[in-house]
Amino acid sequence: MSFLRRGVGVGCALFILVGTSAWAAQSPPSGATEPQRPTTITADHLEVSWKERRAIYTGNVVAKTPDLTVTADRMELEFDEKMEAVERMVALGNVHISQGEGTTAVSERATYSIAQERVLLEGHPRVWHEGNMVSGARMTLYIQENRQVVEGNESERVTAVIYPKAEVKAGEVNLRR
Repeated sequence: MSFLRRGVGVGCALFILVGTSAWAAQSPPSGATEPQRPTTITADHLEVSWKERRAIYTGNVVAKTPDLTVTADRMELEFDEKMEAVERMVALGNVHISQGEGTTAVSERATYSIAQERVLLEGHPRVWHEGNMVSGARMTLYIQENRQVVEGNESERVTAVIYPKAEVKAGEVNLRR
């Protein structure tokens, strides 16, 4: 699914996180024809607690799928009762998410709640796409609703920097917004 097909809107750049379902290593529904794509996570240390149904990666954490890369100081995955599916994932400290060319998000914390299909970026979140940028105190992406909310607070207002697209036709430059 191309999350950028809806145009220049900076809010659409938040769709970088749609790929986080792969980040959370979810399997396709039974009977699905789409092959499973691997997620590779590397870190300096891994601690798994079957009792707490949790895996904690620390130190230079890098989670990669074929089209998404997430880096952080720490990444926590919370599993279902059978430890077969990720229910919630939290990336902490120096979070950097990139997908495709020119789309990047940074924050201090990213929380992906699988069942709610919601991604929350906190701690000076910023998202860039093709030079455009949006920032605020907190960003929430509601994947199922195709909706994003960027919130400000007393010290961080919502800011968007949007550049017009240039279109070249037969030697002319036309600006389109």
